[in-house]
Amino acid sequence: MRAVAFLLVSLVLGCGSSPEPDAEHPGSSKAAKQAEVSDEEPSQESGEKKKVLPWRCRKSKPPCMPPPTFVKRLCQDVYPDVALHMFKPGSPWRRFYMLHNAEPYNASGGASLLGDKMRRGEEVIALIRRNPRNGVQVSDIAGWDVLRWNGACATIHDGEFSTDEPSEVRHARVDWRSLGLEVRQAFEADPEFAETYEARRKACKGISVGRVTAECEENDKFMADEIVRHVRSGMKLPQPAKIP
Repeated sequence: MRAVAFLLVSLVLGCGSSPEPDAEHPGSSKAAKQAEVSDEEPSQESGEKKKVLPWRCRKSKPPCMPPPTFVKRLCQDVYPDVALHMFKPGSPWRRFYMLHNAEPYNASGGASLLGDKMRRGEEVIALIRRNPRNGVQVSDIAGWDVLRWNGACATIHDGEFSTDEPSEVRHARVDWRSLGLEVRQAFEADPEFAETYEARRKACKGISVGRVTAECEENDKFMADEIVRHVRSGMKLPQPAKIP
């Protein structure tokens, strides 16, 4: 009898004990931690992190410039879509204005678009400071790498630019064909710009490379000016398809 009673007590106690939590239950602490990690840092199987445009200064001390790692990648190629975003009104980047005409030169080794000269009054964005290796700043050696409206980087020296905005702010020509498809579609959807685009299309229709008429050239330049004007007026742009 004692043995039977002992067994009954053991069964009652076993049924009253709480079950252990499921190791794979979403509410368990281990599963929650794994979920947090996967949200913050995607696994290698999901690929590299999505690239985004910087919108904060790399340091609190002026002038406001993008991170050096981003600048290094930016100046290895031409990114016209990125330039349109960085020149948008309200962006924090420091603007310079050219004091003289000059041939563009990219000391970082990337493309410089030699066909588009830098002109007096051209607006550029300061990217990174260049100093002589010995640390002594000399006016004809020290300078800056800057971004132009056409998406190319250029190197300018101290004395070639001003921080004061001129009465006529100029810009590098933005090549319509170099813009991404979604960006071009956004411009074409604007009724006012659509008229400019159609006029340019008619003026340049049937013209092959190397045979550009004066009318086509004039319309092409006007459309480039309209691209810049729309961006400066606050036009909403889709994210660039290609980010350095």
